[in-house]
Amino acid sequence: MEMTEIIVCGCGPTGAMLSVLLSQYSIPHVVIEKESDVNADPRGIALDEDGIRYLQACGIYDKVFTEIGQCMRNFKFIGKEHHDLTEKPFMTMDYSTTEGGTGHPGFMCHKQPCIEKHLRSQIKALGVAKIHLGAHVTSIHEDEDWVYANYTDESNQSRTVRGKFLIGADGKTGFTRKQYLEPQGVTLDQAMAMPYEEEWVALNWKISLPTPETHPEFPLWEKGYTPQQVYDEFFPTDFRFMCNHVRPAVCGRFGLDSDRLWRFEFVVRPGEDPVEMAKPDQIAEVVYPYITHPGSRYGLQTKQIVYPLDCVDVLRCRPFRFSARSCNKWSLGRVVLCGDAAHVFPPFGGQGIASAFRDAVSLVWRLRIATNVSSKGRRTLDYRTLLQGWYTERKQQLDKSLRSTVENGNYVTESNKIRIFLRDWYLWLIQLVPSWKHWLQLGNRRDGMTRYQWRDQMGMAFLHMLGGGGNFPQVYAVRVSNTPRNERVSFTDDIIFGPQKQGLFQIVVILQHLENVDKVEMVLRGLEDLSDGALKDGEATVFINKTESMPWDSKCRHIYRLATAAEFANDPILSKGRPEPKGYDPHRMSKEVGNKTFVILRPDRFVFAACDTRSDLACAAQMLRKLVATGTL
Repeated sequence: MEMTEIIVCGCGPTGAMLSVLLSQYSIPHVVIEKESDVNADPRGIALDEDGIRYLQACGIYDKVFTEIGQCMRNFKFIGKEHHDLTEKPFMTMDYSTTEGGTGHPGFMCHKQPCIEKHLRSQIKALGVAKIHLGAHVTSIHEDEDWVYANYTDESNQSRTVRGKFLIGADGKTGFTRKQYLEPQGVTLDQAMAMPYEEEWVALNWKISLPTPETHPEFPLWEKGYTPQQVYDEFFPTDFRFMCNHVRPAVCGRFGLDSDRLWRFEFVVRPGEDPVEMAKPDQIAEVVYPYITHPGSRYGLQTKQIVYPLDCVDVLRCRPFRFSARSCNKWSLGRVVLCGDAAHVFPPFGGQGIASAFRDAVSLVWRLRIATNVSSKGRRTLDYRTLLQGWYTERKQQLDKSLRSTVENGNYVTESNKIRIFLRDWYLWLIQLVPSWKHWLQLGNRRDGMTRYQWRDQMGMAFLHMLGGGGNFPQVYAVRVSNTPRNERVSFTDDIIFGPQKQGLFQIVVILQHLENVDKVEMVLRGLEDLSDGALKDGEATVFINKTESMPWDSKCRHIYRLATAAEFANDPILSKGRPEPKGYDPHRMSKEVGNKTFVILRPDRFVFAACDTRSDLACAAQMLRKLVATGTL
């Protein structure tokens, strides 16, 4: 029998991120994945800024905008019954800005296989996990202290692995929920507050460029168009939500521009067979009109101009049932569900993979507490309450994501002509006021960063009476030194949670003046003992809440000033492949915590406590001691 701390079922994007984060904590774990290689099908294609932030946490930021994908920029909602992708939208959401508070643009369009490839490379580089590919789980069982997974390996040999916890990251049809937890009463239920259930067809195309040599009869050559310009005409940038009441559709590029990948999704209407609607003759009827232009648009006598169909390679075309669902329980005993195994989303908000990443990053640090306490021989840990707190917090954030996703979907799929008329006029009037128009363009970032609402007796892991529960922003910073011109711009997350840090929780100190630095050490002294090691003496990161350069002999202390948008844009590594940080506020950290001086951060970038005094810090440290010892506050 193979023995480990954590068993992870599935190595898609959710399982791979779980494995990277567990490896960063040096937690031994085994990953069981049924596929022998990364699935080449580009399923998910959109990732919000939280998802980008968590890829950064996994150490692959340098691949995000150079290999994985690019900023999604605008979501354009286009009304009326037609097939013109260039029609003026009745509403635009601008996701090219950094106003969400993570330091990243609001959305990116990506290649899911590329995400999985780079996460797996990180797993291998960290060297902690054992991955069994081509392996199929056949049964799961538990006793009081352990959970066991039986599986067949790639050679069809029966194996067993034992761990303290098992995480089902094997998708909505995976073994963990379908075969093990559903017989025990775990169900994937429709989200009643924001119901959605509908059949769609989703296709992925890879486009090649026609040329005057390969397609000499193509009409646009005589107008001086280049092959790239032809491609841009028929497959424009930005994502489009075609709010056609007859046949709603969503389409846009994904991956890098050089990949020339295109996603198109359309609704299957009542009475239509989803399988039939995915066949070539139906695709020709539904999709081809979008890549057919009237010749008059270009001043040509040609009646219609169709993008050359022999330049279209169909990577995927199949029906899906899109729905908004969440499990009634995300954990039972020592088995936990993550990602699509626990919840599924409609395709309108790019929240599927992002929500799975949120699951992973908020779960793994709790598993570190659970496995660390268990390894010390303590029996006081209440892991069920620890997991209940994880679910309670995540469910609040999940509901927020579902609301924004279904809201987008309602814009797209609305079929009532009266409601469409009222919607269009209402949105037109709003956009006459610049500040309201900007609010509309923020999309799902209108409500600001996530803040959990405290629920008594639910195991939530923050001190609400000390300003805890909010998502802590990320900005850019430069280390204060006596040679300021030689210092590089960094993301604040990379500074706060750098690989050299040993504490599970981290302290951020935000000062208004550099002269106050010397007073900080006295205030922070002894917190390691008070927190039983959850905080480490000497690891606090000090940020001066100013962007002006300030020479200072830091003597290796973690002291930084804030960096400007221009400094970030001038960094050849961090800014490569992504837009300049429009709407960036370097002082966002201080504002988000109410100008408090001391902030204790959880590893998932949420505030445990924010305070100004030594006594409040000591209280928070003692509560951390209780959390890591018992799993509850």
